[in-house]
Amino acid sequence: MSNFHPKDGSKAARQRLADKKNGRFKRGIGGSLAAIMFVAAVSGCGSNDKSDKGKSTASAPASTSSAEASHKAAPTPKAKPTTVLALTGSGTKNTSVFKVGDEWTLSYTFDCTKAMRAVGGKGNFIVFDKNDKIVNELDKTGNGSTQQHAPGTRRLQIISECDWTVKVTG
Repeated sequence: MSNFHPKDGSKAARQRLADKKNGRFKRGIGGSLAAIMFVAAVSGCGSNDKSDKGKSTASAPASTSSAEASHKAAPTPKAKPTTVLALTGSGTKNTSVFKVGDEWTLSYTFDCTKAMRAVGGKGNFIVFDKNDKIVNELDKTGNGSTQQHAPGTRRLQIISECDWTVKVTG
């Protein structure tokens, strides 16, 4: 066996020997295989799957320690609305004065079948708050509710020939 010196032989042989001494791969099957394995390993670390487009990919929330959980503010439960006014009547009526906050709800029912029996028509049910008409229904019967955003002292005027109920919650 002869002892090969880098200055002897072809340029390709000298390069192979230099690569071998420096621990480098020469391109070929070994180098390509190493590159493919590296790419496969790196691409497996994260998902780039486009098939789930539009689907939620939210992960489970990280667990928190009991110390962290005790420092978080608990959501404030919304207060149950209280009844401010509840009336049952028929015909026209002005309510007593009542106070409401920023948001309040007027719920109502009306039944005009008795009042309109003789004529076979529909009755009218109107509710005013000061000068604002907040309900105006024309039918034999009906019900509904409407949210209001006018705080302060209120008084309703109900104009109808029907039997009705009115409830204010806030």
